[in-house]
Amino acid sequence: MKRSELISFYGGLQKNRKLIGFITILIITSLINMGFLFFIDSPVITGSGITASVSLVIEGVERSINISSPLNTTYNFNIGDNYILDLNVSAINFVAESWWYTLWDLKHNEIVNESIAFSPNTTFDAVRWSNKMAVYANDDGETINANVTFYIEVPNSAPILSGINSSIYVCENSYLNYPFSVTDVDEQNLELAINPTDPFYINPLSTSGAVTTTIELFSGVLNKDDVGIYEETISVSDGEYADYAYTNITVIEINNAPVISNIGVQTVWTSGDDSTFYKQVIVTDLENGNQSTGNLTFSITFIEGNELFNITNKGVMNFTPNSSHVGVYNISVCVNDTGIDNPADNIFAECGQDGSSITVCNNFSLTITNENRAPTITDYHPDNLTLSVSGTSSLFFNISKYDPDTTIPDAYWYVNNIFQEYDSGSLIDEFTYSFGCAVSGTKSIKAEITDGLLNDSVTWNLDVSLVECPVVSGVAGGGGGGTGVTVCREKWACSIWGICQNAEKSLEAGLLSGEDYRIIKEQCTKNELEEEFCGVQIRTCFDSNSCNTTYSKPSEFQDCHYTEKPNCKDGIKNCHDGACELLIDCGGPCPACPTCSDKIQNQGEKGIDCGGPCPWKCPEEVPLLKRTGILYFFLIIVLILILIAIIKLIQISKHKRDIKDKFG
Repeated sequence: MKRSELISFYGGLQKNRKLIGFITILIITSLINMGFLFFIDSPVITGSGITASVSLVIEGVERSINISSPLNTTYNFNIGDNYILDLNVSAINFVAESWWYTLWDLKHNEIVNESIAFSPNTTFDAVRWSNKMAVYANDDGETINANVTFYIEVPNSAPILSGINSSIYVCENSYLNYPFSVTDVDEQNLELAINPTDPFYINPLSTSGAVTTTIELFSGVLNKDDVGIYEETISVSDGEYADYAYTNITVIEINNAPVISNIGVQTVWTSGDDSTFYKQVIVTDLENGNQSTGNLTFSITFIEGNELFNITNKGVMNFTPNSSHVGVYNISVCVNDTGIDNPADNIFAECGQDGSSITVCNNFSLTITNENRAPTITDYHPDNLTLSVSGTSSLFFNISKYDPDTTIPDAYWYVNNIFQEYDSGSLIDEFTYSFGCAVSGTKSIKAEITDGLLNDSVTWNLDVSLVECPVVSGVAGGGGGGTGVTVCREKWACSIWGICQNAEKSLEAGLLSGEDYRIIKEQCTKNELEEEFCGVQIRTCFDSNSCNTTYSKPSEFQDCHYTEKPNCKDGIKNCHDGACELLIDCGGPCPACPTCSDKIQNQGEKGIDCGGPCPWKCPEEVPLLKRTGILYFFLIIVLILILIAIIKLIQISKHKRDIKDKFG
């Protein structure tokens, strides 16, 4: 190597050494800083102090406790805060051997913490709203106490709906009973609504101050006309803030089985009158009509006896027997429908069927005889046909029957000549009945048997004594058709409120009674609505359980702020265009109100759907240098610098060896 090249190499070596030194210092500094970031949270300064107290107890001087915190005042907190307060107390004219306190929640009238030991100048957790604290101290076996009442004030927060899926499925011929929840940490009375109504409703329509209330989204039995998809909006409001939930309720069409009218036992003679057996099976089917449409397929099977005849595609059996056919034949008639077109993909998972055709059968017996003889009731219970019974008693009846032609007669049971029960296929039949509470007077129960032509019967005459129904709030007593006392629980469904009408004009038009008008006027006065703005809203409510009582019936009218042309810019919470606003000029027919679930930072929120009126805090921001991603980034940079330094050191070492080898 030439001298000039050697000088140049050593010059470059000096530069690389400076670079390597800089990189090494940078790496060491970075590692030290990262160590502080990982292992040192915040500087802690410790110190010590000396306190002294001298206590002199003078006999006859009154001892007491001074509570300097909390005071008899209101403390303000933010939504989502823990209500932590200082507990600072001191003993006056005595030395306390021990301290303890009890904290009451006055709003809910319950003890939060009882006899909690503490040392003065500590902290404790209060509860929202009104608190009462009693502080106790022990001095030589005696207890001294003091108390303070204070209030925790927190801003109003929005109610929250939960537990509502975006898609809900229910099958035709069933009813919807879907529970969900509304939560309000402010424990206010909330108004709920569903839009549109019919066939779906919610119950209850308002809450009564609980933190969490279970609400029922329900319907009556859904029929073929209800099949389809319903876009429903469920809303809740506390008057200041609101929340929405949107769901699609799908009523899935199913294939309803055909219904065969009871054929019953039949008897036909081989000669004379009633010597031809003619019977058309009556069938109804929601999807395919009846036996006259031709969309149903009939079949017949002789379970016992020779096959004597067939059945037409209209369900007709027509046969004239002779003496060779005498006997009793047990027969099964079946009908098959055609199913439904385009069944839903989830019909089996939700409804337990695939929508294909269904076959149903009805069995009956046919007696062919040369000389028909009447069936007879040979025994019955109770054997006394005149009875005195209680309205709520469970009554048991049975009969034994006989037919000389070996037919098994059918039995029909009637209460006050109204059909109740049909029995077949047995020579002993039973019937149980209770008239229920609030029923009294002379009643009858009748059992009638038949072979299809001839009959026999027995009737019990009953003197039913009155039993008053139990009185339960929101529950109505009822009876009939079963055993014991039955109760009916009202479940009210209401339409949305109608448009606000002028109350005075509604009275003149006969829409309001005089009594209702006076109630509305009183409500308007309380709400500071002048006569020209005093309005009334009307809705209709019905009990889906048909209890025939009104213990818990919601009001069907309320006062409202009347304006001639309600709209979304009138500054009034009202109803128009077929829906009701949720808050003033938002919700219902107007643009949606801001909520804590709309994924928008609005209504004073600190972040998207958090902070402000939302009942949860926003996540605390992590300082830039403490974010995991940033730490990993710095770590990668340090590793790259270390790698560069190692490569440079290897290159320098190699050059040194080359020079040494070349120049010895």
